Amino acid sequence: MSKHRIILIGHGTISERYIVALGKLPHAEIVGVVGRNEERVRTFAEARHLGTWGTNLAEVAARSGATAAVICTPNAAHAEGVLAAAAQGLHILCEKPLHIDPATSQRMIQACEQQGVKLAVSYMRRFTPHIQAVKAFIDSGGLGRLKVLDVVLKHYRDATYYDSWHGTWAEDGGGPFMQQGSHMIDLANWLGGGYDEVLGAHMFRIAHKIETEDHGYAIIRYRSGAVGMIEASTGCPGTSSDRIELSGERGSIALDFDGILSWEVPGVEPPSSADALDEIPAALFERLCADFLESIQEGRSPYVDGREAAAATELIAAIYAKAGAPQDLVN
Repeated sequence: MSKHRIILIGHGTISERYIVALGKLPHAEIVGVVGRNEERVRTFAEARHLGTWGTNLAEVAARSGATAAVICTPNAAHAEGVLAAAAQGLHILCEKPLHIDPATSQRMIQACEQQGVKLAVSYMRRFTPHIQAVKAFIDSGGLGRLKVLDVVLKHYRDATYYDSWHGTWAEDGGGPFMQQGSHMIDLANWLGGGYDEVLGAHMFRIAHKIETEDHGYAIIRYRSGAVGMIEASTGCPGTSSDRIELSGERGSIALDFDGILSWEVPGVEPPSSADALDEIPAALFERLCADFLESIQEGRSPYVDGREAAAATELIAAIYAKAGAPQDLVN
């Protein structure tokens, strides 16, 4: 495999995950970084010994000899980075979600297709071994026809978290459904074979004075035939949990990011945990980055490409459209 020369577009907290993951891959080298503020991007580059930095993507790409880019900007800024990188002929790995607006997501996908560059998106939870095993089991008919698919995400974020672009419609694109819930909603949509309709939704502000929801519920009908609830919250102090429960004609399975929580399928043993990952999510970022580079080398689509990732944004947008404005319950 040839060496891939990669630049970071954006240098927030999430960029450190990619620096660590790409640093473990022998065929990858981070050669530069692009930011909006010249002083901050220079400080970031110098601290990490990156030879090329600047505020103009085209200039940084040319000076560094970049072949690919990783988009690490806030949600609403993903389009700017993807479109600019595609115009330079760079293959792209974009942080999730692809974008907060379904129409903009499609423009990004089309731009990459027209330029002949790869577009991967960081729904790296799909690389989790036990989740892949459950997906294969469902697709093989192991649960029979799916009947129920429930998702629960309960977290807490303090006021300092929302003293930023988080919790804004313009940059974050929503509250926990778009931000914290994006991975689980992507997995639910994937396991359920895509969504058919949002049957109902309600959004609330229960703990934070922000623009978006910090708590909400939606009822989804999936193409597999399953129906189920999605609950997403950042208003639950003292808890941090993400859980999917699936029931079909032949049994039920519950899982979270760490493993299979229950396997009630008569006559069938749960999948082996031999391929379990010791360091999640670090190992998942490494698998994500490795697949991205391999897709370039092999001339195939990334495991989670733009079109796959856009489906999660479409579902979340449909949930928000169904719910309307959040009901304010903050005292």
